[in-house]
Amino acid sequence: MKRVAFVLKLSGWRGEVEFTVDEVVENLGLRPLVEGGWGRPMAGADAAARGEAVGAYRLLTPEAPDDWRATEAEELWTAYMGAALQVELATETGVRRETLAAGSGQWVTVPAGGWLRTRALGGWCLAGRIGQAQGDGLS
Repeated sequence: MKRVAFVLKLSGWRGEVEFTVDEVVENLGLRPLVEGGWGRPMAGADAAARGEAVGAYRLLTPEAPDDWRATEAEELWTAYMGAALQVELATETGVRRETLAAGSGQWVTVPAGGWLRTRALGGWCLAGRIGQAQGDGLS
């Protein structure tokens, strides 16, 4: 399993810590997703009614399928750790690609009514999604 380093800051201390995919899955309690990769709802998402805003972790790997899916409601995406996250948005005006460096704190907004595809670039990526609850909150 390939190890990916990320920089960790704790109370002024700066060092590198490496995690494998298996360690991230275990530490965050992620579960396999039907569409590939791993994920889980963040706190409170399990109790959210359909249509309420919820957060979810998504662990994307290069092996996971990166199929397009329709976006029924606005979504926000970020990359927490690992490789960069590429978010592709397809709307009537064309396709836009955004690349988010892990840990940068940047978010990309995905409008409702378009198509979305996410993938990890150069390794695995722990991503975050905020959007409407749909079933288990991971859609």
